[in-house]
Amino acid sequence: MKFNFATKRMTNFEYQRNILLGLTAALLALLLIMSLCLLFRSERVILLPPEVRREFWAEGNRFSPEYLEEMAVYFLHLALDINQTTLPYNTEILTRYSDVETGNYLRNKYEKDIKKLKQNDASTTFEVKEVTVYPDRNTVHAEGVLSNYVGSKRIRESHEVYEVSFKTYRGRLFFKEIKRVGAENESEE
Repeated sequence: MKFNFATKRMTNFEYQRNILLGLTAALLALLLIMSLCLLFRSERVILLPPEVRREFWAEGNRFSPEYLEEMAVYFLHLALDINQTTLPYNTEILTRYSDVETGNYLRNKYEKDIKKLKQNDASTTFEVKEVTVYPDRNTVHAEGVLSNYVGSKRIRESHEVYEVSFKTYRGRLFFKEIKRVGAENESEE
């Protein structure tokens, strides 16, 4: 009698063990699937500037067109609104937002530009009139008026179109280059 009772209990324990093993295997498989989904998922991060006018977002290596537009206008200001006193600071800020290759180019260009600006007491300003964003290529085209000055006298004013290019790496946006559209390989950083 005790033998039959022990056999029934053993069968019951094996049955419970098999159910728990099956449940554990199912949970482990579910955990692996969830982990893989989490690894290949891009989260959307909402970015807020100091003065909130509109919402920006970043998702993986994609950025909202509004964010690209704001950053392009900011970089154009740093690169084209220059004189001999603002150029060092503007170059420093641009190199913070650029990758290593672009940063080295900017430092070399700074050395040449600061000499020219000091010799001629020159300065430039760029007033943005219209912006077109291409989020799939991480580029922005900005049309505006570029004014050149010697001392306080304006010597030239021209309508220009500049392309601001960005590079993305691991969810970060880096400044790549500013070039005049229509000019052959002539960089205007």
